[in-house]
Amino acid sequence: MNTTKNKKLTPAEELEYLKEICSGDYEKMAHWITNAYDVLQQRSSLLLSLVAVVLTITGFSGPNIAASGRFSKLCIVYGLSFVLVSAVLTLAGPLRLRWSTQWRSETTDQSFINLIRRRNARTAKYHLAFILLSIGLLGYVGSFIGFLFRRG
Repeated sequence: MNTTKNKKLTPAEELEYLKEICSGDYEKMAHWITNAYDVLQQRSSLLLSLVAVVLTITGFSGPNIAASGRFSKLCIVYGLSFVLVSAVLTLAGPLRLRWSTQWRSETTDQSFINLIRRRNARTAKYHLAFILLSIGLLGYVGSFIGFLFRRG
């Protein structure tokens, strides 16, 4: 029976784990790490797609929803504010273009550790952008609910 508990690894520990998984093959390790950046890119693009949908719908229906009452107006402003902050954070964080070969440390291991640190920082920004987008969508839905109650 394995008594090892799951734990979140530090970047240095993660590098050691990658060495174990990839049998010390730096090419495989580089692929593993850069694949994580690809996943962040794809998921961040999805967030921006949701932002685009919200902005498009708001462009068509926003004035009517906001005109339906104070509650709807406040909710749509609140919602759109969070959605836009989420978009900016996504663009400035996970989608910020930096090449992995641009950064070199004293050793290859240290370079990998720094790539893992940057990936973790971008992941944290992605999570925050997701939370902000979710809060913004709640505000936007609230404005629509207010609109429906006012119209109904």
